[in-house]
Amino acid sequence: MKTKSSLDNEIISKSNKYKIKRISKAFPYSKNELLMRLYEVEFEGDRNELDKNVNSSSMYKRTISLPEEENIELYTPSDYMWYLPTESDPNGWLWHLKRIQADKAWDITKGTPNIKVAVIDTWFDITHPDLENKFIYNYDPYDSIEFGKVCGKNVHGTIVSSLVAAKTDGGGQLASVGFNTMMIGYKAWSGSYLQRAQHASLALGVDIITSSAGGWSCTSTTDTIEKVAVQEILDNGTIVVMPAGNGPTGTRCYKGRERAFKPLSPEYDDRIIMVTSSGIDDKHQYFEAGIDKTHSHFQEVDVCSPGYNIFGAMQTTDKYCNENTWPYYGSCTGTSFATPIVAGICALMKSIDPCLTPAKAQEIIKSTTDPILDANLFTGLIGTGRVNAYKAVKEVGTKYYYNDIISGNKTISAGYGFDFSNTSIGIASNIKLIARKEVTINKGFEVPLGSTLEIVFDETVVNSCEN
Repeated sequence: MKTKSSLDNEIISKSNKYKIKRISKAFPYSKNELLMRLYEVEFEGDRNELDKNVNSSSMYKRTISLPEEENIELYTPSDYMWYLPTESDPNGWLWHLKRIQADKAWDITKGTPNIKVAVIDTWFDITHPDLENKFIYNYDPYDSIEFGKVCGKNVHGTIVSSLVAAKTDGGGQLASVGFNTMMIGYKAWSGSYLQRAQHASLALGVDIITSSAGGWSCTSTTDTIEKVAVQEILDNGTIVVMPAGNGPTGTRCYKGRERAFKPLSPEYDDRIIMVTSSGIDDKHQYFEAGIDKTHSHFQEVDVCSPGYNIFGAMQTTDKYCNENTWPYYGSCTGTSFATPIVAGICALMKSIDPCLTPAKAQEIIKSTTDPILDANLFTGLIGTGRVNAYKAVKEVGTKYYYNDIISGNKTISAGYGFDFSNTSIGIASNIKLIARKEVTINKGFEVPLGSTLEIVFDETVVNSCEN
């Protein structure tokens, strides 16, 4: 078998003929033997000739020519003034947060800056009032591309990130379900999405990855390398949330039937959370000016999330870098925007239980949905319903928060923390609580005569996150 050095020499010796510009490991942070042996070659010459003349019997290789920025189908901006009520809903421009009961979820947790969401997308206006200080880095940590004002850049990533974790309760004008969650932005380039996802998970240890950018593959074939790389991300404990696509009138994958974009696809690993859209009326079907513009639906979809006419951040400058006038907000439609809402919910869930696995997160998200009112039109194609942040967070927190009487002879494993607020113990009860940390007992809490409460801290649980 060839060593790395021998392979490099083999390719470099042909570099003049085939105009090779760069050779690098495709997945430098992977610990998987197959992925560690994968190289990426950027070239200007004849790909077929290069493929024939580089011995691939002992080393899988990929040749990529990077294009300019992706041409991505976007939203249609409309009204602003997010705080005003709409004609159809007094909850106003942030109706999507009210519909998923984000405010009730925040009563349990407002998230934490310790939870990180990687957003792989087009561009991030980190100077936007709602995104200032919400990114851990002001650049793409994969290749050091610096983010800043839009100045003609694609604004899609700015909107998506504002729906994950825009400033809430301070500084900006929006609110976002992720609240205190922090983000890491990755510039989406064709051919290197998966490398960035691996970097986010394996090098930086992000908790959640989401990407609503275009340029993903629609192939119906299975790529072993991609499958292994995707599974390694999920096995590392990183939750992945992806959009289903915008249906026949928008960006989507269609190979005999609608399907998920690859490589972050449930066809490679069904732990990936696949999201399509619902509207202000809690229906999946959506008409605009009499035209059916319903977003994608297929068997692998897990849930619906608000994705028709929701409010997000817009650019602060025009394409010439001149300042736009306030407000920098508008209405957006697309599974691109339904998906980051779910990523933000996952961030809240992770703030309660940092050991929450991708499989468990998906299970909870799917089991706590509210009904889609026209689900009968899309049987088996839109998942279990519309996401509910409060129910999902509460489900994670059932082993940590008690708001009723606990009685009998019980041993309770509290995992990450335990809060006895609004809780009482029944008479003649023997309760043993095994807590990881953070036991809170309010001043009015009493243990009735004849009952016992034993609190045990289990340090082995504190430092253990088993996938």
